[in-house]
Amino acid sequence: MLNQQQTKIQFESLATLQAIQKQAYQMLVQGLATTGFSMREWEILVYLEQHGQATASELADAFMVTRTLISRNTWRLIQDNLIQSQVNPNDRRIVWLSLTVNGQERVQEGVRQVQANLKTFDQSHNLEKLTKQVEALSQQLAKIN
Repeated sequence: MLNQQQTKIQFESLATLQAIQKQAYQMLVQGLATTGFSMREWEILVYLEQHGQATASELADAFMVTRTLISRNTWRLIQDNLIQSQVNPNDRRIVWLSLTVNGQERVQEGVRQVQANLKTFDQSHNLEKLTKQVEALSQQLAKIN
């Protein structure tokens, strides 16, 4: 059974982890600023680049969102010729999504742009803050064990 001090440390650890997630998310949003992609579109493109192909259901599960939201995002990416859909000939209910050649090129271009964008703003402050948050989380977790 957890005592009050352990419970307090666990809540502090959770708050620190959420702060780390928020900081990393803000850094990525800043990096994506000039690519023209929303965060969700970028996640879909990178997922497909890493996994080769996926269904809308797989993407929805991976990102813990509804299939409807994924469908909206993938529709724009299909219209922009960044991803393609292919119906499974054995089961027409299954539609595979994958990157087009144009999509592969845009992902690589996007990675370079994100890296360049991250270098142009004051990273030292953000990285220092992130490092301190990770150190705090590490210390909090050490107290629990």
